[in-house]
Amino acid sequence: MFLRIFIGLFGIVFIVLTFWLSAHFHLSTSTKLVIILAFALATFFAEVIIAIDNLEKRLKNAFPSLELSLKDQIAVNETIKLYNKLKRSHTGISTRIALADFEKIHHVLYQAEKGGDFVFHDIYSSSMILLAALEPGQSFKVVSNLTKRFYWKSGRDMTEHAKLNYRQAKRGIHIERIFILNTKDELSEIKEIMAEQKENNIDVSYAFRGDLDKMLPYASFAISVEQTTGIISHREDSLGKVTITSNDEIITDLATKFDDIKRQSIKLGSEIYQA
Repeated sequence: MFLRIFIGLFGIVFIVLTFWLSAHFHLSTSTKLVIILAFALATFFAEVIIAIDNLEKRLKNAFPSLELSLKDQIAVNETIKLYNKLKRSHTGISTRIALADFEKIHHVLYQAEKGGDFVFHDIYSSSMILLAALEPGQSFKVVSNLTKRFYWKSGRDMTEHAKLNYRQAKRGIHIERIFILNTKDELSEIKEIMAEQKENNIDVSYAFRGDLDKMLPYASFAISVEQTTGIISHREDSLGKVTITSNDEIITDLATKFDDIKRQSIKLGSEIYQA
């Protein structure tokens, strides 16, 4: 709009100036026409450029996936096609549940865009995304209730999660993990995993839930102070569902809680070792 106003005002000035110059320098009528037509042609091309620019903006608003890479465009378009196909079919309770979960993605993205908390449904993926983003010298502090062997050794997600921990620790990320145990039997069960993690440069400790009183605010949590990101599991019986936060106050509070729990924990391999 501003560009069009500018072109219009410039055109008026140009026409007045053309007639003034023609009177002052006694230009012929044909010369005046050529000058005016040249300006008109320039104005036309300017309008074409404006129209193309506006069309591009409208296309991007109508089809925002155009701003993505070709690979991402294909993935988004395939997802939309599948969503439309399932939306039309209306078959099965599982389909309805899947569609309902998909429709929550707008809320998740909106919360992430404004820096708010949101619920994520994969504790392993969220942990791996955060851990993979860390650079040497940064920290990853975890209070973990993944105290069964199968949490680390069964399934693709579990094994990839463990391998990423070891790769990042080798790169110089300082990983501290405190396992929260309910019984001494759990200690026996998880001891092999803890020893393996210690051998792979992870600072491993453990504590018994009964000894922590009210120090443990959630079932488990992981934080990176440098990345201002926290992953919180609220319930021990619902490990897959976590809250993602980037709230400075919450991260600072979790860091303090981690230090409090660490002081009450037992470092793996220390003299005070409860079997």
